[in-house]
This record gives sequence, structure tokens and C-alpha cells, in this order.
Amino acid sequence: MSWALRRRLARSRRWLLDHDNRVTFTIIYITLALVLSMAISMFWLVAVVAAHGVIEYWSLGKQGIRDHRLGRTLWHIKLDIMLVLAALWLGLYIDLLFGVAGLSAAARTGAQVSARVLAWQRAIRGVLLSVDEAALAAKAAFGNKSVNGENGAGLRNSPPPPLPWRLRWGWGDRLTVGTSAIFAALILLTPVITDHSVAEALMILGEDLHPWPFGEER
Repeated sequence: MSWALRRRLARSRRWLLDHDNRVTFTIIYITLALVLSMAISMFWLVAVVAAHGVIEYWSLGKQGIRDHRLGRTLWHIKLDIMLVLAALWLGLYIDLLFGVAGLSAAARTGAQVSARVLAWQRAIRGVLLSVDEAALAAKAAFGNKSVNGENGAGLRNSPPPPLPWRLRWGWGDRLTVGTSAIFAALILLTPVITDHSVAEALMILGEDLHPWPFGEER
């Protein structure tokens, strides 16, 4: 392996370890999350969030943090998880929200009402995405150094940082966790609250999470 290649790999490793404080990472993350999920399907938003989780999990390991690594990772990307739950909830409740709950079948066809509903769904989803990505951009811009973002060499020789969910929760933590719990409960209660049966709800989720929905009837 050449010296130049090793240098590039070392730079890439440092970039990944400090990804939360890198503006370039935030730009790439925002672009992929917005463009892929809006232009193709929700599957790619889930994929981007999962990729962020994998990077964070790997970064914690390289920093020498071994205890509760999965829990720390999920806590770190909790805002992204809330966004995914909100987008899935929107797909299940969009008919009810616009007063066309009895047209669930038509809303998945080429009917004119379908085009309007799906257009509004994309618009609202875009707003939700923009709010989430604005929060991520602000964190990167202000250089928010969490315990998970400290220098790996220093952490490796020191006691592991405290579990973040056992520390004092800020208003953002409470809002994110509480909202995520509400969205998760609403998704599970879809057959009770809406006119969708369990099978219909699963079908809608399957359509929203299809990686290549083009050519399918909506």
C-alpha cells in the first residue's frame, strides 16, 4: 500500500470519527436524505439513517467505548428515528388528515384525488425532513461536541462516558423521545384510528418503503 493511499485512508478515518462536527458530512447527509427520499421513496431515508447509525456504532468502538454501544448509537440518532416514524405515520394517516379516509383504494390509483393527496404528502414530508436536517446542520455549524465525539485516543485510556439517557434530559431530548413514542403508538394503532385494516396498513408501509416504486400503481 502506497504512502499516499495510507494518508487518504487515515484522513477518511479521522473524518468518519469526527463526522458529527464535519460540515461536509452534514451536507452529504442532508442531500442524500432529502433528494433520495423525496425523488424515489422512503426506503432511502431509512437507508441513510441506518448508514449514519453504522458509522456512529463504528466510531464509538474506535473511541474505545464498548458498553451499551447499540443504545448509545440509537440515542445519538434519535432525531433521525423520529423523522422516519413521522414519515411512516404520514403515509398511514394522510387520507384521514385530508378527509378522504373512505377513498384509501382510490388514493393509491391514478385518480385525480390521489395526485393531490400524494402531492401534499410529499410537501409535508419535505417540511419534516427540512426541520430535521436544519437541526443537524445547526449542530455541525456550532460544533456541538458530545461525549461521543471526543478524541478517540483520549477516551481509550479513560473511563467510558456516562450513559447519555441517564444524564439530565434537555428539552430537545424530551421532545424527541416523547414525539417518537407518540408516532410509534399511532402507527401501531392505525387499524383502530383509521379505516385501514392491518393488511391495508402493511400494504401502505410496504409501498412507502419500496426501494424502486416506479412503474407500480399508487
